[in-house]
Amino acid sequence: MLPRSAGILIPLFSIRTRDNLGRGEILDLAPMIDFALSMGHRVIQLLPLDETGPDDLSPYSAMSVMAIDPTYISMSGLPGVGRVVLSRARDAVGKARFVSRAIIRREKFALLERAYRATRARGGRDEGAQLDAFIEANAYWLNDYALFRALKDRFNWTSWDTWPAEIARRDAAALELARRELADAIEMYGYWQFIAHRQWSEMRAYASSHGAFVGGDLAFSPCRDSAEVWANQDEFDLSRTVGAPPDGFNPKGQRWGLPLPNWNAMRAHGFNVLRARARHASALYDLLRIDHVVGLYRTFNFGADLAEPGTFTPANEDEELRQGEEVIGAIKHEAGAMNLIAEDLGTVPPWVRASLTRLGVPGYKVMQWERDWGQPGEPFLSPATYPELSLATTGTHDTEPLTLWWREQTIAEREKFVRGLGLEGRVNPRRMLEQSARDAILSVLYAAPSRLVIVPIQDLFGWSAQINRPGTISAWNWTYRIPLTLERMRRSRAIQSEVARLREIALRSGRFT
Repeated sequence: MLPRSAGILIPLFSIRTRDNLGRGEILDLAPMIDFALSMGHRVIQLLPLDETGPDDLSPYSAMSVMAIDPTYISMSGLPGVGRVVLSRARDAVGKARFVSRAIIRREKFALLERAYRATRARGGRDEGAQLDAFIEANAYWLNDYALFRALKDRFNWTSWDTWPAEIARRDAAALELARRELADAIEMYGYWQFIAHRQWSEMRAYASSHGAFVGGDLAFSPCRDSAEVWANQDEFDLSRTVGAPPDGFNPKGQRWGLPLPNWNAMRAHGFNVLRARARHASALYDLLRIDHVVGLYRTFNFGADLAEPGTFTPANEDEELRQGEEVIGAIKHEAGAMNLIAEDLGTVPPWVRASLTRLGVPGYKVMQWERDWGQPGEPFLSPATYPELSLATTGTHDTEPLTLWWREQTIAEREKFVRGLGLEGRVNPRRMLEQSARDAILSVLYAAPSRLVIVPIQDLFGWSAQINRPGTISAWNWTYRIPLTLERMRRSRAIQSEVARLREIALRSGRFT
């Protein structure tokens, strides 16, 4: 179990350094870890690293839930990628804070192909042996992924269910022929994953040697047009899609477009796909957030008819409880020493949270949502009441930053919040959320009994940009990058002053030594 700690929620794509190409990269984790430790934070919590298609920005709708997105690979030191070539790519990407994903893919994939060609031409025995060992150890997912990725190129990125029938239904002779014809591309995509995982291993070792921890995120499901769905078609009901039940904001519910897991088929196969995902994650992370954990107990889903209301699968509470504990038990078994965290937000029955407590899996305590809903006035609960088996926070990638939340509250709501946290005299509800008020709020949160406090980086520094706005389609979703490079943040007096205050808060609350 992790020690009492504080951490930072930041997507890898949000990290900015002087050297990266348009988005955060794997090797950027080293300076990010250094920066976090300087403020007394030992955990870097990331969003999924899973590879998405060219038109999909959301890491929760991945083309593969096993492959690391190649756009995260750092170009530094790759064979065939010298200073001149890298400089041209930097010029093409530019220095803007927001860079088109299409430009990043174009430039990075060209460099990665160059690195692959250079490696083949060089033919080094040691690296060849390492690549062969990686491919053999990861064959359980890499073989299908690399073939799928090569077929995507061949069929111009059309969905797999429109491919020739013998390929779509995975006829063995057709797949063997495709493997022979696409051998070079398959080898290249395997090499890219080898490089990504090798760089990741370096960062895991760096974190461990510095007393830091790296957190990952287990997305609920791959998207329909993914390597894992194509390779395991019988484990998904492709006639139905996953979503969220109706609530006050969405009277018809939300359709997420993810395929409904065929839980009976998954159970018959021993939950092999989920087990493989958890086992793979355990080699990458120290802790793992399980996204939409309530969906493992009961999955809300829709048919193709837009007028048809959704339904839960399973529909019986006893079956739901049995299924959820069975699935989480399988994940725990493969997780080994990796710590699990349940994202239990939204419409979650009390018995699900009771089940998670029995299983020893902490859930979330989002400070702004923790209220005594049954009492007159619905007062905010003090973080001092949170259980040790919990993760305390000010928000997630889907919520507005603390400064925006505060701005949107009425004076009366702010007063309730201040009273609930015992911050009278320290936070003025009639003023905007200044640095001193923000630090006072964080001090109360960090003092909570919760073993983990993980806060979005925006809330640590009072920034207002949101990572994702649920229910919206926008070019800005999933593109957030911090306003300054880490190099500039280390030189900024204002930032370093706040770093010192945050370190003191972490020390005072026993989350750093």
